[in-house]
Amino acid sequence: MIHSAIKRQRGAVLLVSLIMLVVLTLFAVAGFNLSSVNLKITGNFQGQKAMEAVAQQAIEQVISSVSAFNLTPAASTVCVNGGFGCAGGYNVAVSAPKCNYAATAKGYTKKVGELTPDDTDWEIRAEVTDPLTGAKAAIVQGVSIRMLAGNCPT
Repeated sequence: MIHSAIKRQRGAVLLVSLIMLVVLTLFAVAGFNLSSVNLKITGNFQGQKAMEAVAQQAIEQVISSVSAFNLTPAASTVCVNGGFGCAGGYNVAVSAPKCNYAATAKGYTKKVGELTPDDTDWEIRAEVTDPLTGAKAAIVQGVSIRMLAGNCPT
């Protein structure tokens, strides 16, 4: 009776277990590929956010200087996080601040011969590229400044 039971087995369990092993291997390979893609996406997003922070820091440096807001504003290159000669840092291209409008400050009246303040609205653009990763960022920032009348080139 034992001998006849052995003859009836044709290796079906072996075949099913091999198919299951192949399916589980495919799931494992797909999981590894998916985690690798997610890691690349996260790295790219992190690089882009870091470049946005560098561009924002360059804009803050320009905004903190009153000389950037005059009748002839000029474009500049700002070094962020760098040492001597911007070694190890980022060169950020900052466009010339553009004055959008100026209006006499509230509470003042414009009188001939007097210096009255204007409320001005400026726009500043900064662009930076990370030479290592190729991540790029461009930031546009608006700033309102109260300054003497006549300092907004239009």
